[in-house]
Amino acid sequence: MKYKRFYEATSVLLLAVLPQVYSKLPPLEEITNKKDFEKTLRTRNNVLIIFKKSAKDVPSALTQTLEQVADQSRGAALVAQIDCSSSDGKKICKKEKADPASYVLKHYNKGEFNKDYDRPESIKSFLSFLKDPTSEAPWDDDPTAKDVLHIEDSAQLRKFLTTERKPSLIMFYAPWCGHCKRMKPEYAAAATELKREAVLVAMDVNRPQNADIRQAFNITGFPTLYYFRDGRFQYPFGGDRTKSGIVQWMRNPQPPKREEGAAEPFDQPHEEL
Repeated sequence: MKYKRFYEATSVLLLAVLPQVYSKLPPLEEITNKKDFEKTLRTRNNVLIIFKKSAKDVPSALTQTLEQVADQSRGAALVAQIDCSSSDGKKICKKEKADPASYVLKHYNKGEFNKDYDRPESIKSFLSFLKDPTSEAPWDDDPTAKDVLHIEDSAQLRKFLTTERKPSLIMFYAPWCGHCKRMKPEYAAAATELKREAVLVAMDVNRPQNADIRQAFNITGFPTLYYFRDGRFQYPFGGDRTKSGIVQWMRNPQPPKREEGAAEPFDQPHEEL
């Protein structure tokens, strides 16, 4: 009996202590003077700095997020902080034109200022940005596309198709595709209008890990749009690639009409792979 009590007491103690041990991350690197700042930019190629109005002006949730980002991107990028209320910090903030109401995030690439960080303040978005800080933001980071369901891989797609019962339209796209870029705002606006009736999905199949999806759905150009009902493929999208065209077609979906003499029944403007 005494061993049982000892085991139970030890288990409770471990459950209480271990999360604190493993969740404790080192604080963000503090840049305190101009010399350290210049050395950082000279020796590191990928640097994200949070300029703080004062030590108390950054939400604790953001600090914790940045600490996790710093830990996960260790070796590939540096995440640091500068307190603009300190005497030396004020000089750096003035030189870098960082006059934050509470805080501002600035990125430096190969020793030069790149841009102010303007994406969602999530671990996923920070890591995506630091992986390729000079590229365009991923579509799922665009706040106007919040009603588009963004699917990352085949596992997520399978789960979606086996559980979703609303009519759905899936746009298979590539980030570099010009037709896709022009369609994105129209598609996002249609997703917002249709969010109680249908699900509009987007999937980047230009990623190497999604090659199986391209093969499974015979995707040979971008964008490719397929209509599903009860998780089953029905036919390609057959409407205009505008907000009104998508909304109208989704409310009365019909297979695309084949024009007489056309070589391909579902041929629409696209960019070849």
